[in-house]
Amino acid sequence: MRVQCGSVTSIPKNLKMKQSCYCWFRRLLAVCVASWALAAWPTLAQSSAWIGAWTAPHSDAFLSLSLHDQTIRQVVTLHQAGQAVRVRLSNRYGREAVKLNEVQVGLSAVDADVVPGTTQRLLFGGHAGVTLAPGTSVLSDEVALRVQPMQRLAISFYAAGGVKSMSRHFTGNEFLWRAAGNHSGAERGQAFTRVNNLLEPSWVLIDEVDVKAATPARVLVAFGDSITDGFVSKHGIPILQSTNTFGKDERYPDFLARRLLAANRQVAVVNAGISGNRLLSHGFFPGGPSGLSRLQRDVVEVAGATDVLLLIGINDLGVSLQPRADALIAGLKTAVEQLRRAGLRVIVGTITPAQGTLGFLHGRASVDAARQQVNQWIRGSGVPNAVVDFDTCLRDPAAPSYLRAEFDSGDHIHPNTKGYEAMANCVDLRLLP
Repeated sequence: MRVQCGSVTSIPKNLKMKQSCYCWFRRLLAVCVASWALAAWPTLAQSSAWIGAWTAPHSDAFLSLSLHDQTIRQVVTLHQAGQAVRVRLSNRYGREAVKLNEVQVGLSAVDADVVPGTTQRLLFGGHAGVTLAPGTSVLSDEVALRVQPMQRLAISFYAAGGVKSMSRHFTGNEFLWRAAGNHSGAERGQAFTRVNNLLEPSWVLIDEVDVKAATPARVLVAFGDSITDGFVSKHGIPILQSTNTFGKDERYPDFLARRLLAANRQVAVVNAGISGNRLLSHGFFPGGPSGLSRLQRDVVEVAGATDVLLLIGINDLGVSLQPRADALIAGLKTAVEQLRRAGLRVIVGTITPAQGTLGFLHGRASVDAARQQVNQWIRGSGVPNAVVDFDTCLRDPAAPSYLRAEFDSGDHIHPNTKGYEAMANCVDLRLLP
């Protein structure tokens, strides 16, 4: 920035000196402003450019999908509009390196079809292929692709060689599509066959999609277990996922995203739920790492994350032979403090009823007593920035330890679609300024 100060020879000497001092002050001020602008601009640009539009944290690779000279096509729903996209691939739980020869994205049409003219090849450091070592992740280069809120995106990748038991997010509530050979760029899906194995309809390798938003937006990370993940069981068979909800985006974060969109609120809602997850303990398939251990990766590191809604703890109480409310409260307090130190606003949800749960320990009276103690702390501690009382919204007024019948999927712990919608309606949108 250049500042010019002229001099006038006809004015008195003392006035010339004042003018000279004034000019030097203007120059110094201009330099300071320029330096501040140059220092501040990268931070502002980075904080507003990329927004997390979809996430699905990985939980395991147990008996997961394997490929050999095949293409996999997966569909995700983005909760934020953007002018460009990038995809993060993860081999977090894979035991072998994963080599993908080609990865393509396009707007999803019906089943395995892609909207004509929207297919784009993803590059990784300028290269078409990518190799993921065990335990690593890689972020693709950006690709220009205009997307709208609730836009369904098809992600296809081809592996020429063998890939065994890939890292995945279990219970994706979406069907996978598989084809022999390389069909990653195919717009028509006739070469693909739907994968129906109960252990395989999960999201594999992909765990985050970001968009380059035209305007800044808040990013709310919904963090929790199967109730956040959107598990809906078949009536009377709580261990099996009902396929009649696949591809419909009927998790409570999906309903919340639609509410925010209808209210013209610039908030992207991403889902960081893992079915079977516990806050304090690691779990075998499919529970994944403890909630506390994954806060940094699955919440703080989400692109543009500003807020988090925690709903977790029923599995900590239900799996324990002696449910301890004090231990869970201490864990929740630790989680809130950790997230607030990272600069996030933290909202905590009360734990929903599970009395009468079929086939599990969650329905015991001791679990319900501990749950109510934890909920009392959540409501009254003042530790979170805000509270959403999911318990009150879903419980049966005549029997508060049970889900209302109209919200019960049939296993007495997981809400049905109507229940998930009720959860989203429980969230006061004023909590997201």
